Amino acid sequence: MLRSLSAFALTSAVLTAQTLIVPDVAATAEVGNTPNIWAANVVRVQCFYDTSHFASLVPQAPIAIDRLEFRLVNNGATNLVIYGSVHAYLQYSAVDYTTPSTTFASNRSAPLGTPNYQGPVTTLAVPGTAPNGWFVDLPLQVPFVYDPTLGQDLLLELVVWSIPTPAVSNSTSSGSVVTTHRCNSIRRFGSTTDSTGTQSAFPPIVRLGYTPVANAAYNTSLGQGCYRRYRSFYELFPTQANDLGGQLVLMTPNADGGYDVVTTPGAVVTPPTTTGLALGDDVVSAAIALPFAFDYPGGSTNQIFVDSNGNILLGATGPSTNAGNVANLLNSPAPRIAAALTDLLPDGATNTQNVFAEVDPGNPNAFLITWNGVPCFGASTPSTFQIALIDNGTADMVQLRYQTLANDATTFSGQCLTGFSRGQGAFDPGSRDLTAGPFATVADLPPLAVTALSRPVLGANWDLRTSNVPPNGLIGVDLYGLADPGVDDLFFVGLPGCGLRSTLDIQSPWLVTGSTHDFGLALPNIPAWNGTNFYTTSAVFTVPPPNAFGAITGNGIQGTLGLQ
Repeated sequence: MLRSLSAFALTSAVLTAQTLIVPDVAATAEVGNTPNIWAANVVRVQCFYDTSHFASLVPQAPIAIDRLEFRLVNNGATNLVIYGSVHAYLQYSAVDYTTPSTTFASNRSAPLGTPNYQGPVTTLAVPGTAPNGWFVDLPLQVPFVYDPTLGQDLLLELVVWSIPTPAVSNSTSSGSVVTTHRCNSIRRFGSTTDSTGTQSAFPPIVRLGYTPVANAAYNTSLGQGCYRRYRSFYELFPTQANDLGGQLVLMTPNADGGYDVVTTPGAVVTPPTTTGLALGDDVVSAAIALPFAFDYPGGSTNQIFVDSNGNILLGATGPSTNAGNVANLLNSPAPRIAAALTDLLPDGATNTQNVFAEVDPGNPNAFLITWNGVPCFGASTPSTFQIALIDNGTADMVQLRYQTLANDATTFSGQCLTGFSRGQGAFDPGSRDLTAGPFATVADLPPLAVTALSRPVLGANWDLRTSNVPPNGLIGVDLYGLADPGVDDLFFVGLPGCGLRSTLDIQSPWLVTGSTHDFGLALPNIPAWNGTNFYTTSAVFTVPPPNAFGAITGNGIQGTLGLQ
């Protein structure tokens, strides 16, 4: 529903010059390098950087990019050279960074015009650190205005027209994995006039100098909606210590799509009786058939894959993960049960300090995966623990049994993680103390979310969307206000865990008809309102009610009105 706005309170914003490194994963570390950008040759290269690299911009608004800097390879010393002629062009990419054409013109959203930079380039001395310093600096004669909210990737086209003097190259810090680093390039080495190039996963790391565009409208998300629910759980032991030795963690499925979890002392590890899997360092086993269909929250499988690093994958394989890293659990390609996800080192040969997988000799309805006397990488203290998958009809259980557990690997500071997740980008519930008492998880449920579909430009429509509207929603209300109450927990009115990030100056009800609801405001073209803040959020009443008040609320959106 589109409404008309009639009153505001005026505010102002301060715009200052800033920098941003793309790809963002390389902000503090080198992730790759290439000798084929600032080389002893001519080159044309198109570099594609995903819009996600600009997510850290505050506010999310257009920026005027006025400088490009390139970083030397780790620990290197600059070869001081002069390139007689270099052109750099910035524009919106016509393609997604994952699927560029090898034809240069097909990737441009506009024909090449005046370069944003043109002239000679003299390389600069750097400190030789890791990551290293910025050895090429291009202050743009023509700044480029980039609006990341449009969802189009940034295209940098660099043309080195002349061989450097002297003719020696410099290796440049770069991306190296397209999907991980979210960048890509098309390169023609040795020519500046060919119409086609070849794909390379090694676009340069670039530090962008920019200034937020004056008088630009922008949106800021405030707080978070309710209620976010989590199926995953874990405890992260960040240093070389844990409290699970002698403990039993019991995981029982519940009716809410998660596990009821309780930890008790007195675990008993059933000794293995069969030949071990002969797993070595950082190895995932071949598929191991289970004697029954094992049901877990959200799925079922009749096979597992054993990771030598203290965890198993359900139903499908994936890479070994030797760091107790939360992302490795939540983004796993297959569901993982981690008894002790840390850098373990099975002997790989003798099967004494190794991993075993077998039916429980005393219970045909249980399948046991045992790490028997396995030390951590770089250490000698043995750990003995076990994952028991127990067939119980439609309520199959998991027991994590710990006889001894040491997380003293010399890698990753001995970090260790215990927990369960279906992976595939599961919600992060945060670390919890497994020995602090019983708890329950439920199927992942996203909170009510309000997002802006457009920036609040004066004289245009400010379009918004409420999503994750629950199927039991009955009536929704859009709220607009002149202020942000800043309340993140409305427990005192029966809305525990829900916030309110807009005053109630305008209230617009609507009937729930689906999982999303579009709404917005028609903004007047009144220049005097430039810089004014306006606030909005949504609430949805559900049947049955989720709390005493009967509703859930979304995050807030602060719209700062602008002229462009």
